[in-house]
Amino acid sequence: MIKSQLLQGNKTNLPVHGLQNSTTASRLTNPRSPAGVHVGRSPKARRRAISESPMVRNYKLLPIAASSLFNRLPPSAFQPALRPLSRCSSGSPKMARNEGIKPENEEQLKALFEQKRVIRSSVRKALKAMDPSLRSQEDNAIQNIVLEAPWFKSSQRLCAYVSCSALREVDTSRILSETLQHPPKDGYSKKIYVPRVEDKNSHMRMFNISRMDDLIANSMNILEPAPVDGDGNEREDVMQTKDPIDLFLLPGLAFDKSGRRLGRGGGYYDTFLKNYQELAKVRNWKQPLLVALSYSVQIMDEGIIPLTPNDVLVDVLVSPSGVIPISSAGLDKMKV
Repeated sequence: MIKSQLLQGNKTNLPVHGLQNSTTASRLTNPRSPAGVHVGRSPKARRRAISESPMVRNYKLLPIAASSLFNRLPPSAFQPALRPLSRCSSGSPKMARNEGIKPENEEQLKALFEQKRVIRSSVRKALKAMDPSLRSQEDNAIQNIVLEAPWFKSSQRLCAYVSCSALREVDTSRILSETLQHPPKDGYSKKIYVPRVEDKNSHMRMFNISRMDDLIANSMNILEPAPVDGDGNEREDVMQTKDPIDLFLLPGLAFDKSGRRLGRGGGYYDTFLKNYQELAKVRNWKQPLLVALSYSVQIMDEGIIPLTPNDVLVDVLVSPSGVIPISSAGLDKMKV
């Protein structure tokens, strides 16, 4: 029964705030896939302009390769991935701690990570097949939505990723540059912190920048802030600031409408978010709003992305079609 639920997915009716006059999302069904699994956009499918895009497109990017994995495992192996995760009273997502997700043995935990690997492979292929003109349209639509959103305009301090085209991440260059170059009319300028990877052990820091020129390319050709500015002064580390962060803009490979986020497997963002949430708790700060930016092909049906220990849920998804609030914190922000 649980195996069948995972293959078929769960329907949701979450509200979407964004473009008007959109139609219900059509599903692409692969007749060769097990149990009629929907497997994302076919390369031959007609691509729609942003003005035609459905309100929410449900893509189930679970490939046929996963079928053999499912058949080798007992149903109990999937129970941890399907168990709903509770929310904090503040409305921010509760971290997926070990006590919330307890695979019965190491084999089952490996199976969950294998599911993630298969999904990552599928999403990467879908992103690679995405038409460049469509990608550009979706980048512009997502950035327009963020820049005009009340919850973004009202934020005073935020952490945002610097997009990398080679990784096919949703573009954030205009969000960063316009925010840094054009402070609000009241003269108040937002403080922006961006990531810097410190090592290969999931250690990442967030430093304050005041202009785009503060970013330099690392060995992977990804723009990052140097630990010191041009005058030799140390940049402010978000973990050492005296004021709370209001908003995080997060990247990822895949997302679903229950708030699950699938990264690239390094654990950098989940580790950082857990540490910051603990810091906010100790200092009695309000938890920041976690907002993920997603292309249409990256949004999956609820329950497809497995949960493993240390995963952190997001509050809001922003797609080209609009804003999808998930947690109570996300819903509250839509009322602003």
